[in-house]
Amino acid sequence: MASSQYLGSAVTHTNGNDAFNAVLKEFYLPRLTSTINEKRVLMSRLERDTSKTDVSGRHARLPVNIRPSQAIGARADADGGPSLPTPQSQTYVELIIGYAHNYGTVRVTHPVIQASRNDRGSFIRAIGSEMDGIRRDLRNDVNRQLFGDGSGVLAANTAVDDGSGVLTVSAGHKLKIGMVIEAFTEKTGGSQHDGDMTVSAVNTSGTAVTVTGASTNIADNDYLFRKGNRGNEMMGLLGIVDDGTYASTLQGIVRGTYPEWNSTVLSNSGTARGISEDLLDNSLLQSEENSESEISLMITSSTQWRKIGQMMTPDRRYSTNMELPGGFTAISWAGVPIVWDRDCPRYGQVSHDANAVDTDFLFGLDESQLALYQLADWDFDDTDGNVLHRRQDVAAYDATLFYYGQLGTVDASKHFVIRDLSR
Repeated sequence: MASSQYLGSAVTHTNGNDAFNAVLKEFYLPRLTSTINEKRVLMSRLERDTSKTDVSGRHARLPVNIRPSQAIGARADADGGPSLPTPQSQTYVELIIGYAHNYGTVRVTHPVIQASRNDRGSFIRAIGSEMDGIRRDLRNDVNRQLFGDGSGVLAANTAVDDGSGVLTVSAGHKLKIGMVIEAFTEKTGGSQHDGDMTVSAVNTSGTAVTVTGASTNIADNDYLFRKGNRGNEMMGLLGIVDDGTYASTLQGIVRGTYPEWNSTVLSNSGTARGISEDLLDNSLLQSEENSESEISLMITSSTQWRKIGQMMTPDRRYSTNMELPGGFTAISWAGVPIVWDRDCPRYGQVSHDANAVDTDFLFGLDESQLALYQLADWDFDDTDGNVLHRRQDVAAYDATLFYYGQLGTVDASKHFVIRDLSR
């Protein structure tokens, strides 16, 4: 409950909406920003210092040395002096990190405005549930994006709709009641089948989703997206910690041209296998051997996190008693914390293969090589001096929240991923 200077104070501003604007900007915005940025483990740990980059315009740009010079060598002593190595140049590329634009809208009805015009505390209480809801929704959606590949895919449709409006979807999907979704044949390119379906129900097993609106054209193996999000979301770990499987081009760099831009990937050719001590140890060793990485965080699903905890025994040097800043509980493996996140992807969510076995991922991150490049942290649009803007079609005011940023890495090779982990 609010206890600030806003409670019980009267509105004395010349512009009748100034008080409401102030409440949203000064009371709710700091709480909203801190909640979004601190209540999920990955978001809370990401570096936000972009002082070393050009963050003006539509992109963040950062030159990096992707391929060192090999103009070195040992030589024998010889008359007249040894022949020196042939000079070479260091290979530099410019990372181009395009901002994703995320928005949220809050609506306040005209009766609420009128009823609380002389009492800011009343206004705070009246919109409290709405602000709590948008705070939760934004936190969850941005966190989901941080684990994706930038495409925005939420699920794959695994069976043709029989006309009842019930879709059979892949395991691990991210569809929620109230979402307006659309179907495409591919993550990028391809064609749209249905573009205006609203999720009205999700069964308890999560494999059947009921939609309203046209779903007559949707086909087997179509990808499902939140309407308007396809190709517009933030790049996440699935595309960053990768070898070209999910993101053949990352931040302007073609991985086929620069294999140095590939992460360490431990896969099992699509065959599910259990997590093991050897897998964890090998992933850390391979990552360090391949790129001199310093893995500081491992993150996976709750299923794999639980399995890792269960396979530990008292005679191991590993411990489950690690507490991270922010109140997050971690398993310590060789001194590296392992945490779980609800949005860590499952293969069923991102696969185009309806018959594929659903498996988990485990990401190992060198956090010193990751950052959120922000053009603007969460804020209300008050370009015209007002946070609240009167709707013309209904008796209400809308406020628009925006966030312009992107998850990026200065060296994708520093991270690893274990794929094909059985659930």
